[in-house]
Amino acid sequence: MRTQGKAYRKGSGIEGDFDVIVVGSGMGGMGVASALAKNGRKVLLLEQHNVVGGLAQSFERNGYRWSVGMHYIGDVASPHTMTRKIFDYATNDAIEWAHLPSIFNRMDIGGRQYAIPAGIDAYREALAGWFPDERGAIDRYLELVSEVTRSSPAYFALKAYPEGQRPAQLQEAALPFFRLARRITRDVIGQLTSNAELTAILCANWGDYGIEPSRSSFAMHAMLFKHYVNGASYPIGGGGAFADAMVPIIESAGGLVLHSATVEQILIEGGRVVGVRLGDGSTVTCKTVISNAGMHATFGRLVDRQVAQSYGLVEKLEQVRPTGTVVGIHVGLEGSAGELGLEPANVWSHPGTDFTANLAAHKSDFSAPFPFCFVTFGSAKDPTWDEQFPGRSTIELHAFTDYSHFKRWENTRWMKRGAEYDALKEQIMERLLAELYRLVPQVKGKVRHVETHTPVSYGTFLRRERGEILGIESSPSRYAQEWLGAWTPVPGLFLTGQDVTNDGMIGALFGGIIAASAVLGKDLVSEIRSREQAVPALTTGE
Repeated sequence: MRTQGKAYRKGSGIEGDFDVIVVGSGMGGMGVASALAKNGRKVLLLEQHNVVGGLAQSFERNGYRWSVGMHYIGDVASPHTMTRKIFDYATNDAIEWAHLPSIFNRMDIGGRQYAIPAGIDAYREALAGWFPDERGAIDRYLELVSEVTRSSPAYFALKAYPEGQRPAQLQEAALPFFRLARRITRDVIGQLTSNAELTAILCANWGDYGIEPSRSSFAMHAMLFKHYVNGASYPIGGGGAFADAMVPIIESAGGLVLHSATVEQILIEGGRVVGVRLGDGSTVTCKTVISNAGMHATFGRLVDRQVAQSYGLVEKLEQVRPTGTVVGIHVGLEGSAGELGLEPANVWSHPGTDFTANLAAHKSDFSAPFPFCFVTFGSAKDPTWDEQFPGRSTIELHAFTDYSHFKRWENTRWMKRGAEYDALKEQIMERLLAELYRLVPQVKGKVRHVETHTPVSYGTFLRRERGEILGIESSPSRYAQEWLGAWTPVPGLFLTGQDVTNDGMIGALFGGIIAASAVLGKDLVSEIRSREQAVPALTTGE
């Protein structure tokens, strides 16, 4: 296995000819590069950070390891699910999964605890046990979720076609999806029940798609539910396991993966893509460029503004918005997860049932409670952890915030943001540790290392211009943009990742498969769906 971060560093020049250049090595970038390599394409994958993987990476410090943006994955417990097949295809079956226990999420709503079980029947009965008078609403909610998910494959298949060339039969099959995608999550649920506590439980993990229920599309909410309905799993080795698996696939086809190689501009001449210009001023020519930088960074920064305007790309940026952002801490503890009683289940904590009011209060006053906190225990999920880090464990805690509280530091340099910023980070650390001790009191006195991150940290290390944790917002407006897919109006320029499909790790990887299908003119989705072969067994996380 190669160790993440050992990909080649960019030197004075890049030698060789490439069929495709991919900008950004997150899950969408690695996924499309791997899929193209498996189909004989020589790919140059460029990463501006000094570690490959984007949010699908791990980092180590002082004898601890944390995964940056990958905390749990649904729908991979069986080798026959489409999600599992996509991961297996992109990684050549290299990922081993630890299946988490039945209780994989715990919801804390104003101090009241709810344990969320895996399995549709178990979930239905848990909700009905808490809210016996709401059984009819619960059943109807699950029916609507199923209506979305049954029609979603047709919607995603449309993303591999250029605008104006999408098959009528796919558009018709996707109509139920579009009907519910146009509706707000809170409005749909509000027509089923007026119970605020039940509504809050149904929506408590809205942070997984980064937009609150009062603005999110019900289609996104339904797809997230389907993704986790049968539980969750964790890749053995953490987030870095994905780069370990996919980088060798890219290289085996003659490709090259470079970190510390910032792309400053996608070059467009004579009406089509001709390559990229790097931060050191050098250029690499290529007739096909795929951007995993996100739609806003691609059209707003990487493509020359006059060129972007001539293709109508600037106007398209105004039709969708980036997701929100978080602050957080990475915590290192003395004692193993077993010794400290840490469980694999994540915790979602909300100060109350009115999520919209929680957001508004925090936006106007940073000292108000964070709209939600998400606590996750990577060292308790990975069955190989204790062998690598005996007597130690880790916790990650992320809290939703508003970028306006950090905008003044967006153009400052890492480690040189000033005393006021440093004081704010200290305050954030103290607040988040207090929340951690409330939710997981047994770790108090066991903390040995804490690192704090803010939205501008995402800007520094991932070039997220507003610190967004995901892609574009999954609002009804997003799903109304028929042009949004792998193809762009610029010949030779394609998009990959979350913005092509849905927010989240599997959305990013699926976006890579869709983008590869577009470039190849080949239906990789159907090819993967029919794929049957031996795959590694899951390892229990219990």
